[in-house]
Amino acid sequence: EDAAPRGRVYLPRQDMERFGVTEQQIFSKTLDDNYVAMMKYEIDRARMYYERAKRGVPMLSPYSRLPVQASLDCYAKILDKIEENGYDNLTRRAYASKWEKLAEIPFSWYRTQPIYKFLPLPWDKPATSGGN
Repeated sequence: EDAAPRGRVYLPRQDMERFGVTEQQIFSKTLDDNYVAMMKYEIDRARMYYERAKRGVPMLSPYSRLPVQASLDCYAKILDKIEENGYDNLTRRAYASKWEKLAEIPFSWYRTQPIYKFLPLPWDKPATSGGN
């Protein structure tokens, strides 16, 4: 939502070209099917990277696990907000409120505990291993 005031676009140029999205479109805040398709792609890719990162949390020192897990969880909430906003992050700000972030901390803490491997939260997807 801050591309025009800063004069910067933080999206991969090759993805913009692939989906037919231009800098001018972003600066003029024009939401169309091409932009929505690109945002769906970028969100899917971000979630893939978050899932990969989550696999590394148990390898961190115990004192580092909660802040890293909480960051992953809170940033994932921003992706949810972009989806809830109809992929319109050009004219609408996608953010998790302070209270939403605070409410997430107990779940983030639980995800850092050894028991989580055997008894995950009911709404979490099972952990995957390997390539992607």
